[in-house]
Amino acid sequence: MEAIVSRAMSHTIDLLDVLLLVLITVHLVVSPYTKVEESFNLHAIHDLLIHGQDLHAYDHFEFPGVVPRTFIGALVVSLLAKAFQVLTPLPSKLALQYISRGILGVINWASLVYLRRTVFKVFGKTTALWFALLQYTQFHIPYYASRTLPNMFAFPLTMVATSFYIAAKPSRAISLLAFTTIVFRAELLILTATIAGSSLLYKQISLGSTIFAGSIGVIFGIAASGLVDSYFWDFPLVPEFYGFYFNAIKGQSVQWGTEPWYTYFSLHLPKLLLNPVTIPLIFVGLSVEWRRLGKLLAPYVAFVGVYSLQPHKEWRFIVYVVPVLVLTAATGATWISNRMRKRAVFLAIALAIVASAAGTLMMSAGMLAVSSTNYPGGHAVAALHESLDELAGAKAAVGDALGNVTVHFDVPVCMSGATLFTFTRDNVVYDRTEDVEELKSAVDDISVIVTFEKRPPTVFGRAQEWVEMGTVKAFGGLALPWRQHGLSFWKENSLWWHDVVRLEERVFIFARRAL
Repeated sequence: MEAIVSRAMSHTIDLLDVLLLVLITVHLVVSPYTKVEESFNLHAIHDLLIHGQDLHAYDHFEFPGVVPRTFIGALVVSLLAKAFQVLTPLPSKLALQYISRGILGVINWASLVYLRRTVFKVFGKTTALWFALLQYTQFHIPYYASRTLPNMFAFPLTMVATSFYIAAKPSRAISLLAFTTIVFRAELLILTATIAGSSLLYKQISLGSTIFAGSIGVIFGIAASGLVDSYFWDFPLVPEFYGFYFNAIKGQSVQWGTEPWYTYFSLHLPKLLLNPVTIPLIFVGLSVEWRRLGKLLAPYVAFVGVYSLQPHKEWRFIVYVVPVLVLTAATGATWISNRMRKRAVFLAIALAIVASAAGTLMMSAGMLAVSSTNYPGGHAVAALHESLDELAGAKAAVGDALGNVTVHFDVPVCMSGATLFTFTRDNVVYDRTEDVEELKSAVDDISVIVTFEKRPPTVFGRAQEWVEMGTVKAFGGLALPWRQHGLSFWKENSLWWHDVVRLEERVFIFARRAL
């Protein structure tokens, strides 16, 4: 009987691993467009795939961003995506965006499965099952696993390093984290230090071994980033050194907003964990296995605590700690489920945890639906292409041709989904000029404007010269229709999507009347 139960649990865990891959894919397909934070890596992948060795055509020379970023993650993804160009009929540029994001999603998925298998070996099947159930049904990691944020390139290496730390291999964890710090995310220096400090405190590693392990990671990181990024940026550099100096030393990250020191603990971590039973289960896990879990959790909590001193805060800066918190919660759930046969109350609680995971998955689906409406720039490019096709058809009907068209995209449109991968038409010149003076000199060549402004910007001349070609709606907030209609709403209506999510006109497409 126990053997049958054991096999069933193993099959269930494997199915949950597959479920995670399906969820990552669904999130990618439902919400295919990207935001500005993802643009550098996405455009680097584009340029590597489309322009190859022609560095002068690369986007980062015209739009370098606030600080340089590494090409290493983009290079890995583009090399894997290149196979789809070689082995299959040539995909469209937009298809390559799906493929590239999908590759990153699979890499992050594999790192989580590796972590889950480490949990299986160290904590047992039941804890691995609860870990998978609680972790995979959350929203943020499945949604962002395929997004080309710098943090999500650092995420898989950090998950492997976490697996090493759980498996009592601190030297490997320290080396890998040191490498990831140098190449991808400088803030991981704090996590490297806290894990090294914890390993020293609990005598899992000697001081000499700690210094050696960290040095190996640093040397390989500097060598890799220095060689690769100096080539692509055309001058000697390790990009994360610039980022660390700009954000931490000069304190310029405050330009993007500040929050109180406790925000990570009071807002971002509860949001990332999402399932309301996770935090109580963390305390259950700590109470029953304080010695082992306290040692495991301490460096990750310390990382968040130290990083809270940085005024600018975003959830993605601390996303690496979520699986360890979930593991602690899974241990608490294991303690409860192991007592199901003894008392009915434990059975009821275990069933409630399963129900909460199902409810969290439903909440995640709702959050996905809402989030998919929050990329108006990407949807605007699709709407533009449809409008140009209609215009070309109308002209062809009277024996005329549309010809080449120059389209200007303003900054907010480019920041909300209009990427190089979406610029797919050969007869369209996609203009992203930001400098006003430079734009003035090119106004006469521009035939279409895609903008967040409700009227054509004054730099393009009189509004009468332009006609609205189309609009694109985007997320404008959540509506609570039952507040307006009271109880009658529930009797007369179904709670459909359009009743809850308020969409507002966000992007406007204008064409010259002469077009």
